[in-house]
Amino acid sequence: MSEGKARGARRFAALLDWSGTTIGAPDQWPTALQVTWDLALACPLPMALFVGDDHVLLYNDAFAEQLGDRHPHAFGRPASEVVPEVWGGSHLGALFDATMADDRSFLDEGTELRASGDLADDTPILGHFLRTGSPVHDEDGRVIALLHIAVETSSSLDRARTVTGLATALAVAVTVDDVCKVVLRESVSAFGALSVGICLPSPGPGGWRMARRHRIEDLSPDEERLPLIWSEVPEDLADVVSRSLDHGEPYVSDGAELVAVPLRARSTDAAVVVFRESTPLPRDVVAVLSAFTDLVGEALGRAVAYDAERSTAELLQRTLLPPSLPQSDEISIAARYEPVSEGTVAGGDFYDSFFLPDGRLALVIGDVVGRGVMAATVMGQVRAAVRGAAMTDPRPESVMTSLDRVVWDLDALWPASMPLGSTRARPGMAFGGELFVTMLYGTVSPETGVVEVASAGHPVPVLLSGRAARDDGHPRVRLVDMAVGPPLGLSGHRPTHRQLLEVGDMLVIYTDGLIERRDETLDAGEERLLAALADVPPSSPRSVAQLVMEAMVPESGQEDDCAVLTVGRSPVGHRRAAIVVPPMPESVKAARDWAREQLDLWTVNEADQYTIVTGISELITNAVLHAGTESHLTLDLDTGVVAVTVADSGNRGEPLLTGGEAMAVRGRGLSLVRAVSDAFGAHRTSAGTTVWFEVEVALADAGVDAGIGVGDRH
Repeated sequence: MSEGKARGARRFAALLDWSGTTIGAPDQWPTALQVTWDLALACPLPMALFVGDDHVLLYNDAFAEQLGDRHPHAFGRPASEVVPEVWGGSHLGALFDATMADDRSFLDEGTELRASGDLADDTPILGHFLRTGSPVHDEDGRVIALLHIAVETSSSLDRARTVTGLATALAVAVTVDDVCKVVLRESVSAFGALSVGICLPSPGPGGWRMARRHRIEDLSPDEERLPLIWSEVPEDLADVVSRSLDHGEPYVSDGAELVAVPLRARSTDAAVVVFRESTPLPRDVVAVLSAFTDLVGEALGRAVAYDAERSTAELLQRTLLPPSLPQSDEISIAARYEPVSEGTVAGGDFYDSFFLPDGRLALVIGDVVGRGVMAATVMGQVRAAVRGAAMTDPRPESVMTSLDRVVWDLDALWPASMPLGSTRARPGMAFGGELFVTMLYGTVSPETGVVEVASAGHPVPVLLSGRAARDDGHPRVRLVDMAVGPPLGLSGHRPTHRQLLEVGDMLVIYTDGLIERRDETLDAGEERLLAALADVPPSSPRSVAQLVMEAMVPESGQEDDCAVLTVGRSPVGHRRAAIVVPPMPESVKAARDWAREQLDLWTVNEADQYTIVTGISELITNAVLHAGTESHLTLDLDTGVVAVTVADSGNRGEPLLTGGEAMAVRGRGLSLVRAVSDAFGAHRTSAGTTVWFEVEVALADAGVDAGIGVGDRH
């Protein structure tokens, strides 16, 4: 409280008619009471005197603010008349009576006062207070008054709770993006901010990038899951951030409307920038800063390390997988790979497909035992060996025999200090005979649809029958009835199975991570997969791969890496066109014009063209804005379905969608594509990110749409 305000309080006391009170005028008070009253008037904290047996209430200006509209009528009146709603409870009246009677002081921290004075009831909370009470004595040592200090701690308590909530949320925040979202969300309430930004180093000219959140933002759960939007920090603000880090302490502007809090993580510098109204910075906010910076700095350090490890592992894993798969007019192939959600190590799952010299397509999917960099490296060597063996002799039995020798050599040559799965490998024994690989290898003839396939300890494929096969009495979904031989590295017979893919049929090939669960048998996992595929509408291999992953991989994450390879036989008439789109805004219009030209050639009607071109516009815009690299736009026409694929080489991560909530502010473009299309998906590849959608179309030229294929929706 300022000196002017204190003099004002004294003038107010001088004007009071003290004869109407039970304690008389101040000049008649004992010296100790006069001194205490002068102390209260000069103190900036809320202080009050409760004088005499009826606790006549005297208070300073800070205490008057807490009384609100009870002031000034409360001055000089018994406390029981001023605050009857709390005085009669055990919190005030009885406490003050006991304090004066027993001549003892008290200190209550974080006391919650309710309107009735009863802590147990559900009446409104008046606030949380830190309270002290000290007896005031006269010359004879008698207690004549109680000096009371009451500091409302509701905001301080809220900030303390925010720190607790921050610690809890950061404990489960794994990535840098996760940590930054928690910091932004919690900082708004912790610092009473209008908005909050978190700054991380940037290669840009200012040296810093910032993600920001405003107090008025009302984000939906879908929007909370979206990646943060980062922008370059202006030069003047970048100077403030750098200055706070150089000094190792918060920077506070003159009016405290800007506060920069430095965060020193283990491997990076960062800062939180708080934008406030121009008011003095509360002392409890300053107290929160220390705990805040320690918690966030530690969490950010963990997250930076995690992201680096995860990026390395994912890059290794995805680089060893093919960036694209071959297609033909008669055979369509798609694949999906999902790394395990726990940890940052790469896995040993792999898939591949390539043309053989005689025109057939080779199909490969497999799983190296164990996880980690070594499993991924062995996977890459095995995948390369498959190609070499298949080019020499593509028969399944010949390829499997060649790969047995490869696995034996890898088992003998790999360092013993890097055990693959078990810890039983001893020095000098390499893997100790413990390296083995499961694999399914086969070939398919585009002209005839004949598949020749063998399994080395690998789960058998699932066959989805097209309409023609179902008309002949075949079930919609069934496991391929074929024998399974021993894994690679364990010699044995692996019989070749012949399977005819009719037009419209599809093979779904997968690794065991798709069906394995700790609490169920593999048979139960196979039943879940068959049930999921039975619910999948007849569609393209790309759609089926996407849908089966969505159906089989739990939201909490699978327990092992999993890969899916889908192979469908289409009728002759498949069309494809592709262009490379530069990362420039004007590319969006050029891509739309090109797409209309192709769709006109394919006799796609005007209404379907509009839907397809709208989706292309959104995907190319998304790639230009967020990837910053050239993208590959591909159109496929297959059995009355146009598939659009946009693949970029950016590192922004897998695109996410918002829902349709009215308050949604981001992700509307991808949500629009999903809404107007018949199928939609997005996934990472070794080259970057691929987003695709499909639209059923009507064609003016029925000859293009001849036959019944995987795209038949009836």
